[in-house]
Amino acid sequence: MDLDLPSWKQYIELKKDAKRAIIKMDVTLTSVGYSYMIGDFDAAIKEASEATTDQKLKPKYRDSLESYLIRSTVLANPNLTRDELDLMLNKMSISDSSLAEKTKSVSIALYDLTIAHQSNDYFEELENEFKYQQLEIIYYQALNSKLKGDMTRANELFRKLAQEDEQLYIVQKSKEFLKSESIN
Repeated sequence: MDLDLPSWKQYIELKKDAKRAIIKMDVTLTSVGYSYMIGDFDAAIKEASEATTDQKLKPKYRDSLESYLIRSTVLANPNLTRDELDLMLNKMSISDSSLAEKTKSVSIALYDLTIAHQSNDYFEELENEFKYQQLEIIYYQALNSKLKGDMTRANELFRKLAQEDEQLYIVQKSKEFLKSESIN
């Protein structure tokens, strides 16, 4: 079910009024992930922020929500400073050390590539078994190539992404780039 967005949305709608806490939290996490993938970062931030205030929240859910919250905050705030990012990362309370390190590395790479407009090779060697993460890696590799001046590779990667589901934020951004390139 990795990238069947209509199924994600249907699951969220069908289960949003669930009574069992575990199902409610799963729906919340699914909803935050869905919002992140379609580029509704403000919704992801709001929902993740609200959910993490629950004192009974299991650490694995809190960790995942906080990771989405931090990454969404970077992508939603083009005026974020590096000091603000560092402060956010220093306050991070993700208990899973490997997820905490990954969140930190990804957030710095996102900042470099989307706000500072500096190349960052973090995504160059990454692999993932899940479709969305694979597409996200390709998108940030394309941005990195663009920033390094390798327009051939950037165009190739953006074209590859442009074939995917248009609801995805990274597909929309790829198409915007390709359209702007055809105008220039």
